[in-house]
Formats: sequence, C-alpha cells, structure tokens
Amino acid sequence: MNEPRFPNDEREDPWIVVQVSSDEHWNAYHDIRRAVLFEARELIGYDANHPDDRRDGHFPLLLLLENTPVGAARLDLMDDAAAWVRTVAISAECQGKGYGRTLMAGLEKLASQHGVKRLLVNAARDAVGFYGALGWTVVEAGGETPVLTKELRTGPQW
Repeated sequence: MNEPRFPNDEREDPWIVVQVSSDEHWNAYHDIRRAVLFEARELIGYDANHPDDRRDGHFPLLLLLENTPVGAARLDLMDDAAAWVRTVAISAECQGKGYGRTLMAGLEKLASQHGVKRLLVNAARDAVGFYGALGWTVVEAGGETPVLTKELRTGPQW
C-alpha cells in the first residue's frame, strides 16, 4: 500500500490511519460516512462526489483495524496554522471501543506534520462529550453543531 500512514513510525500495530487514495479506500470512506452520519440519523442527501473531499489541502483519512476500514474523517487545512476536522465517523459495530480516539490521534499527527497548531470541528450535539474527553473545548455552543477547538502540542507526539 502506497498511502501515507499515521503514525509513521514503523511500528507494527493492528491499526493504522491512512490517507485515502485507492478506489477501495474511497468506497470504504464513503460507506462509513454514509451509514453513520446519514443513514443512522435518517438523513438524506449524502454526496459521495462532493468536491471538498478531493480539494487541495483536504486529507480524507481511514482508520484501518487489521486492514479493515472502521473509521473515516477528513482534515481540511486553512492558511492560518489551523485546520477543520470534518465528518468523523466510526462504523456502528466498532463504536464505544476507543477507535474514535485512535482515529483522532492519527488525524492530529497528520495535522502536526502540516504545521497545524489549532483544530476546529463542528460537532454533532451527541459527540460533544467525545471531543471534550479528548481535550477539546466548546467555543460556540449555539446552533445544531457546536464549534469546538483544540490546541495541538508542538514536538513529537508518538
């Protein structure tokens, strides 16, 4: 597999976060997001061809557990050492097992490698506690999706 892997420290882990590039991984990325963020919430309108997924500076990511895709997210770089975290989803059968934390660790590693110092996310209300447990703070509580932020540490994280 030629996809960038995070953490990239040559460890043999049962999990790895990869940047999506192969057709197989694009399909898994969209399947997870569609099932968790749309179908499970009885929403319609998922767009597997949304241009933001392939825009420069946007990094679609998959969490693989023993080469099986179990989570998806996207990191969107901004030009002020900040980045937005988008569409974080863990497959239903894997939720509540720490894989969301693992996915976010890989995403933060990638963000740090790109000089990001601050992450932002529009979180679903039912995900605010998840982000809070990972050190995120609410900066805008109103609306359907509160905005949270997290300052990233500098230096090695692994």
